[in-house]
Amino acid sequence: MSKHCTTFEHTADLGLEAWADTLAELFEALGEGLAGQICPPAAVAGRQHKSLTVQAGNLEDLLHDFLGELLGLFDLEKFLVREVKVERIDERAVHAVAAGETYDPARHELDAEIKAVTYHDLTVAQEADQWTGRVVLDI
Repeated sequence: MSKHCTTFEHTADLGLEAWADTLAELFEALGEGLAGQICPPAAVAGRQHKSLTVQAGNLEDLLHDFLGELLGLFDLEKFLVREVKVERIDERAVHAVAAGETYDPARHELDAEIKAVTYHDLTVAQEADQWTGRVVLDI
């Protein structure tokens, strides 16, 4: 298993770029990359689990909506994500489990405030034997 996620500068926003051996690992990497911008994963215990199921018409919409659901865990439930495990994925649906815990201001230091996942420059592609993805986050 090989997955990586990095950030890139974008005018007034923050970009995530990832590459992985499989589509599932790509979604995991970008999900963990997004979560890591909210709070460093080393500070988050993976004691609780939240299931996510997302459906969409194509891979780009699926990634956008999947990341939006992960962002919603924090925005709506104050749930911080440490790790994302994709259990099933195809071009129109993804089922994943996010491991993490509820935000505790005494223990967790928040980093970026992410307002939304955008469609700007959003890509999902398979190149040879590797998957790549790119997304811009509104901060």
